[in-house]
Amino acid sequence: MTRVLRRFRWVSLGTSAYFALLWMLLAGQHRYWGALVVFLVGLLSSAFSSRSLASLAGRRTEAPSTAVPLQSSVPVHETIDTYSADPELPEHQRARFLGALGHELRNPLNSVTGFSDMLLGRVDGELNAEQERSVRTIRASAERLLRLVATVVDRAKLDAGMLRLQQQWVAPHELIDEAIGFARSRAEGTSIIGGVSEGLPRVFVDRHRTVQALVSLTVLVIRSSETDIAIRVAPPRRDQSGKGFVQFDLMASLEDSTADTLAIVERLERPLSRSDALGLEVAVARSVIEAQGGRIWTEAGTAGSLRVCMTLPTSAR
Repeated sequence: MTRVLRRFRWVSLGTSAYFALLWMLLAGQHRYWGALVVFLVGLLSSAFSSRSLASLAGRRTEAPSTAVPLQSSVPVHETIDTYSADPELPEHQRARFLGALGHELRNPLNSVTGFSDMLLGRVDGELNAEQERSVRTIRASAERLLRLVATVVDRAKLDAGMLRLQQQWVAPHELIDEAIGFARSRAEGTSIIGGVSEGLPRVFVDRHRTVQALVSLTVLVIRSSETDIAIRVAPPRRDQSGKGFVQFDLMASLEDSTADTLAIVERLERPLSRSDALGLEVAVARSVIEAQGGRIWTEAGTAGSLRVCMTLPTSAR
């Protein structure tokens, strides 16, 4: 190391002299004073660098040997986890990736639905029957993809514990009205009616996701029973712990009561038993309702009727 320091000093001295001579040859006025300043600056820089190198060499010489044996009893993956700065869980990584992917997919899909609405609104002229049918099909497909993207992202966030609910006070009839509007667009030809008692307290829920949960449950009942459906809200009650809740009942009359009831119960209890989008929607709906302090279950009624019940809290937790 001493030989290296000596060589470094001679190289620095030669470099300083070279730049000082170059200043003398190229400069006009005050070239001698300028050359002297350049030479002194080079010497100071050389002395400072030499001292830093010497100090570093001294620390390396005096430092005790801390060689780590090649064979260690600590597994490699534990060592990596120990020295990693707050490693992110795979579930969090997947949720973040799907969230970013969902954002990129929503933009073009929203454009498709927007331009479809413009065409259906006759902004660019009239459409014949076949053109209107095609545009409505395009819009319905874009909406289906938007729902699927949102459902997949919410499911990943639920699994990672990263889903943030934007809870607020909402009147039950507002949830019913919005849910019926969305459900009718997905179940054409089926009658969906709603009934809400007067004087019901507001519920403390995430409005958007609660409406989507109601829509998913409504579509599930309609597709399983292929009959009309009524959505009603019962007067408020209290559970055993004294917390108030409002109960939503989705009622349908079943042609084959036993088979249809079993089908609906299975889809509610094991929503992912089938690999379809509706099963994923129902799974997310159940998790969202339970995360807000609610519950979902089924009850068999008289004369082959079935009720899918859902409760929502009337107080903030």
